[in-house]
Amino acid sequence: MLEQIDHRAKRFTIDDDDVADDESIDRCRWAVALERQAQRERRELERAKAVAGPAGANSDVEVLDR
Repeated sequence: MLEQIDHRAKRFTIDDDDVADDESIDRCRWAVALERQAQRERRELERAKAVAGPAGANSDVEVLDR
């Protein structure tokens, strides 16, 4: 049994007993692609947080907020 999380953060499982028809293969490929996309987005978010630094540390941001 393989447990996955779809793009809506909803869990679903793929049983070993499932017949590997075209539709289930497409769902598996789609799940893998969504997981890779989510991992890329998490990495981008972490990089953006690292570049931005702690809140209030960059005085230029205060000017933009006005």
